[in-house]
Amino acid sequence: MSNCTSSCKTQDHTSYGECIRSNMPMISGGATPSRTGASLSAIKKDEKELSSYYSAIAQGVEPISTKQKDIDAALKFSNETGVAFDGNKI
Repeated sequence: MSNCTSSCKTQDHTSYGECIRSNMPMISGGATPSRTGASLSAIKKDEKELSSYYSAIAQGVEPISTKQKDIDAALKFSNETGVAFDGNKI
């Protein structure tokens, strides 16, 4: 009896689990930028924007979106007027 799935190309794995892991790397390795189609620079940009957004929220400012231009505009408004910007009231 084979330890491999019927779709295994090599049919030489020592266990069923080894066969599954070798044929489905997403199970053990998770998604990587090359598998999702997103570039590493795009992911880093998104993470930076989200970090800025959460920082603004912690300061009491509510930007209208998580885009850096909206975050910067909300912080600028808040600093110039002395009143926390609330994008929910627009």
